[in-house]
Amino acid sequence: MERLSELIEQASNFARKAIRLERDGNIAAAIYNYSQAVKILKTLLQIDQRSQAREIYRKRLKEYSLRIKRLLSRAWSKEKQIPQVKRRTEYLVQEPSIQFTDVIMMEKPKIREQDIADLEHAKQILKEAVIWPILRPDLFKHITPWRGILLFGPPGCGKTLLAKWVASETKSTFLVVDSATLLSKWLGESEKIVKKIFSLAREHQPAVIFIDEIDAIAAKRGEEHEAMRRVKAIFLTEMDGIHSKPNEQIVVIGATNLPWDIDPAFRRRFERRVYIPLPDFNARKQIFRIHLRGIKLSDNVNFDELARLTEGYTGADIALICREAAMIPIRELAESGQLLRGKPRPVQMSDFLEAIKKIKPSVSKEEIRKYEEWARKFSTT
Repeated sequence: MERLSELIEQASNFARKAIRLERDGNIAAAIYNYSQAVKILKTLLQIDQRSQAREIYRKRLKEYSLRIKRLLSRAWSKEKQIPQVKRRTEYLVQEPSIQFTDVIMMEKPKIREQDIADLEHAKQILKEAVIWPILRPDLFKHITPWRGILLFGPPGCGKTLLAKWVASETKSTFLVVDSATLLSKWLGESEKIVKKIFSLAREHQPAVIFIDEIDAIAAKRGEEHEAMRRVKAIFLTEMDGIHSKPNEQIVVIGATNLPWDIDPAFRRRFERRVYIPLPDFNARKQIFRIHLRGIKLSDNVNFDELARLTEGYTGADIALICREAAMIPIRELAESGQLLRGKPRPVQMSDFLEAIKKIKPSVSKEEIRKYEEWARKFSTT
């Protein structure tokens, strides 16, 4: 609950600041703060199982997203009326202090294949589409490697973990793009950052560009401001340019929980579209074992029973169950006054049953049917 309280407070602070900045006319900074509030609210929707709280998060999420769109439209309308010299000055005054490192993070992940429960079909596709071409480029001299992979499915099922595993297996530079912050950049700045992302990837090959919530960038084009259209056009152009030079080892992996929102032009650039479903029975058993590594368990813990009881749960949901169950002996220790010097008892099956009562599945059956329908139409697996 302490973690939830911190996130709720952070979201509230960003939202209050955004409202104040919007009232003062500082549009760019307001957009940035609203986008940070949106990002935290999405995290809260994944980890907070209280139905009443989730309803509030959804309401706030919708409200702040709408405000961002309106502010961006105002910004573009205002920009068209300002002479070029004055416009450039206003950017310097109103631009919030967002550094390039706020949008993109470079790392070298260390994720092993055994760290990912099941998903064998997705792993095989990623091996063929990304890992083999990078490890054995000589075999792909006359076969153009895939430039884009789209991982779609319910949240908390391993999309980010798969992308990190690909980078780890190929010893690639892993460029993580924060799409929410990217789109909060002031008008023309987003375009420059998109170019910089692909430039960095070319400098540090082999490279995996990972864009979580790709739907934020690749949403269907419609009644949007011109600046957003320019960002999308540059992104599409840069993706088209991948592999334009011999021996280029760059791949874009996009992850989304909303594949139906993606524009057809972006969908075409993601040549392999892979459905990452809810974990099945065996995968759920593996996920429990992975998240309970190093935790002392009682002999009565039955992994088959736990997997049976968690049908319909995501991997992230199961991780929460493991965390909650492991906390119960620690709470008992604290309540007995032994927290600073005592040892917690092993985690028992009853602790897991108690945790499952508290933590419900975060994805509904209706949502799963929607993913499966989109997969039947557009999956390339």
